[in-house]
Amino acid sequence: MTASLEMRDVARSLGGRAVLRDISLSVPAHSCLVLAGESGSGKSTILRIVGGLEQIDRGEVQIGGQCVAHGKHFTPAEKRGLGMVFQDFALWPHLSALDNVLMAVPKGEANRQTRALDLLDRMGVAACAQRRPSMLSGGQQQRVGIARALAARPVLLLLDEPLSSLDLDTRENLRAELRALTIQDGLTSLLVSHDPADCWQLADHAAILEAGRISQCGTPADLFARPASAYVARFGGACGGVEVGVTPLPSGSVLNFGAQSITLPPLATSCPTKRGKLFWREDAISISTAGLRAELASLCFEAGRYRTYWKLVGWSGLLSAFLPRPPDQNHALLSINTDKIYLYPIEETI
Repeated sequence: MTASLEMRDVARSLGGRAVLRDISLSVPAHSCLVLAGESGSGKSTILRIVGGLEQIDRGEVQIGGQCVAHGKHFTPAEKRGLGMVFQDFALWPHLSALDNVLMAVPKGEANRQTRALDLLDRMGVAACAQRRPSMLSGGQQQRVGIARALAARPVLLLLDEPLSSLDLDTRENLRAELRALTIQDGLTSLLVSHDPADCWQLADHAAILEAGRISQCGTPADLFARPASAYVARFGGACGGVEVGVTPLPSGSVLNFGAQSITLPPLATSCPTKRGKLFWREDAISISTAGLRAELASLCFEAGRYRTYWKLVGWSGLLSAFLPRPPDQNHALLSINTDKIYLYPIEETI
């Protein structure tokens, strides 16, 4: 599949500090790539580079098969064929919703006003066409912003955390509408976000940034099933992040919880250091007839089940387990499904 965006070995430093290091990623045509990471990881810098708002120190950027940044070559933002949607809406406050969209419709296009009205109608805000941004809700403003971005018939749509300032219901609705646009119109988009829900609901592919590098890139299912780092595991909803001791064996390894331990089989996740951070899926830990001796520390009701916290005998950490009902006793034996745990060296966690 032809790529609408290619970044190859892109590097960028600011004030003598490396912000991006050897960034290579590809956004196939008619797909959405979500770029995720913590604040300061470099994701907004990538968006600014692709948008022509910032230059690169090294590497190459191509949009729609055309080089827009390489060496001394630099294509200005207005000539890159982009549409942009911003976190703070960025609508012109003195113009109506219709005029905001109309400004982005190419000047030589026939029936420009009709097209602008059609886009507002498609985004569900045609009734607001004559209102200025100050008279619109946040969700309505963002719908106008998306209509404006689409008005230019962009080769690539850039979205800078477009849903983060909206309420929960509006975010959910706009995610569904953005996903439908990608599929129905064959849009190609790059969306920057720190919200895992954007990844699961919008992305065909996702790239995770950590300290200016891409730590993992793949489908959302890949990231969920095989997280490459502690941050990706947490991003994918894994529980834990507790420190455990690790003892390597000729076949497999041992996780040490103070005076107690479990043995990992050879094909289970492994850790080359003597200490690691352990993460697990919600259903990985359960009460059993054999396992780690534990005492209930606390519990709370959470979305139809009970999140329980257990203190292991001889260990200062806590393990959390989700149960359909409160446990009958304060003492139990906990079983850990080793197929649903992830272990990372302490030195590589963030």
